[in-house]
Amino acid sequence: ALFYDMARSELLLNGKLGEPFYPFGDDASRVTAVSWQAWWIPAKDGTPGWKNRQPVFSDITLDSRLVQQLATPFGTHVGGLWQQVPSAPGNKYELMVEAQAWSSDDVAPGSQVEAGDVNMQVGIDPTGGLDPESPLIVWSQVHQPLSRWEMIHLAADAEADIITVYLKSAPSLPKRQQAVFWRNAFLRPVGRHKRSVNIVGIGDTHISIEPEYPYPGDPVTVSVSSTREHQRIGLLVRDPDGASPSVANLGKALDGERHVWRYEFKTAVDGLYEVRFVGDRGARMLSLRLLQVARNVQLVSSDASRLAYKRVYVLLPPTADVSWFTAAARGGFNGRFTIGFSADDAGIGDLGSKHVLAVNPHHWPEVLTAVWFKQHYPGAEFTPVVANKPEDLEAWLKDWLGSES
Repeated sequence: ALFYDMARSELLLNGKLGEPFYPFGDDASRVTAVSWQAWWIPAKDGTPGWKNRQPVFSDITLDSRLVQQLATPFGTHVGGLWQQVPSAPGNKYELMVEAQAWSSDDVAPGSQVEAGDVNMQVGIDPTGGLDPESPLIVWSQVHQPLSRWEMIHLAADAEADIITVYLKSAPSLPKRQQAVFWRNAFLRPVGRHKRSVNIVGIGDTHISIEPEYPYPGDPVTVSVSSTREHQRIGLLVRDPDGASPSVANLGKALDGERHVWRYEFKTAVDGLYEVRFVGDRGARMLSLRLLQVARNVQLVSSDASRLAYKRVYVLLPPTADVSWFTAAARGGFNGRFTIGFSADDAGIGDLGSKHVLAVNPHHWPEVLTAVWFKQHYPGAEFTPVVANKPEDLEAWLKDWLGSES
């Protein structure tokens, strides 16, 4: 992780909760602002027909602009919207959203005749979960912003690399006019904070980038690999100025048991680019990489060793447990490979030959690549090894040893 300036710290996509709007599949009752996904709690068996109905999600023009609406006329609901965003464990995040509601037995827009409570809240799941009933969600106080815009505020500490933002309403009584509106959501880290450089999502979903250290103007190829066949996916890129470069979809392929999607975009300026692999037009956070674009790379020399010997170093990621270490020892025993967890130990030394076998390099906070070793430890030969389980690693090492002999 790294520290960065608060000046460009907005994390939500389409925080304005405005256009464009789109239906989920062909469901005209689930039209949401892009990058947001609908949720609601279904009614239980035996519940009266007016209670806990599925809201109709749609756009509506209020104050001369489109905003998000949820409506259950003559009924109630418990539901809202969610979006997953990148985070860093230990950071505090502040969420602010504007909310308004109409609750009335009258037909006039904004009327408050016999109004009921609408119980609007915002929440943050610090673990990135997608269960709106989870006890882990931190909720704001309940608000009743009848016929006026009111800011709802919440702060919570992240416990994972992804957090989930929830918007919620739960009217208590059925009303002829029962609608809630959301706009202008803003989420940012509070104070000095960290940012995750590399987020590996469910299904070991991770992003590889080539070249690793591009110059401004260079085309960049992005490969996303996962054991899951994610649906409704896409790649979103934000440059240092907050603009979104055009992304070309290069197609999808199978690589053994893994699904691989490839994209391409072109860098324009120096600075830090955010590359997100997302689902549901940005609502689901599947993986992330930060990409540094700069004009110059400084090489750092390595230390000299006593003897110029050949070394093969099996580099395990910080996520590896003893089963991975055992597999590496079994697989590399005949070759007397060195096994460890330090990228610096793997690369250091002015040796006749040094070969780094980096196991699941995408599991490091900052993804390890051949370019990283070339920059910090010139002369180190780098081979990434993506293994889904320890047994696969053991077999690969034995096969690789055989091919080397």
